[in-house]
Amino acid sequence: MEFTECLKDRLTLTFKSGLLGAVMLMPTTVLAQSLETAHGQEAASIANTVTVATIATEQRGVTLIPADTASAAALAQQRKVTRLSGHIQTRYRVPEHKARQIVAEAIRSGEIHQVDPELILAIIAVESTFKERAVSRVGARGLMQVMPGSHSRKIRDIGGSHALFDPAKNIHTGSRILASYLDDHSGNLRRALLNYNGSLGTRSSFPDKVMRIYRDLRRATVEG
Repeated sequence: MEFTECLKDRLTLTFKSGLLGAVMLMPTTVLAQSLETAHGQEAASIANTVTVATIATEQRGVTLIPADTASAAALAQQRKVTRLSGHIQTRYRVPEHKARQIVAEAIRSGEIHQVDPELILAIIAVESTFKERAVSRVGARGLMQVMPGSHSRKIRDIGGSHALFDPAKNIHTGSRILASYLDDHSGNLRRALLNYNGSLGTRSSFPDKVMRIYRDLRRATVEG
């Protein structure tokens, strides 16, 4: 009886060892195929997730911009702000923080109203020489010398005429006015500038002054 039980235990142990050996001796190609299948399923799952997220994003009307593209655009804009503000600091003796703020607002408003920021800055240079509290003898206010009485609706949109002393609101409003004049004159910049200055129909040097500074600022943007 004891011999029979002992023999049974040994046979069981031998069988288990054989199974373990079979697993250990399984061809590596079989194991690799198993791993590939597992990784393939995981990759497919990730791809499906990305695809679903992309479709959902596109359906919401949102455009995905690659991180490297966004970074390059941000660096280019930062470089532009640095070059233009440096030019303004030197030429018009404007403090660095003020120059950078004005340039940044000109770029922002230019993108909104589809106007070159250098053109906006050139108008500021001629109209107020970058003095945000400037008031003309006829009542034009701020950096872009906006006339409150001539643009009452646009002035209401920013909270009243006192808001024209705020650089951001003044540049936004002045750029909006310039864009509307460009539309009125079918893109004729000279006539739009004369209209902006209130000298349309007269002999005025205002457009020439603006264009000269505009060209200087464009060179500063490119050359630094």
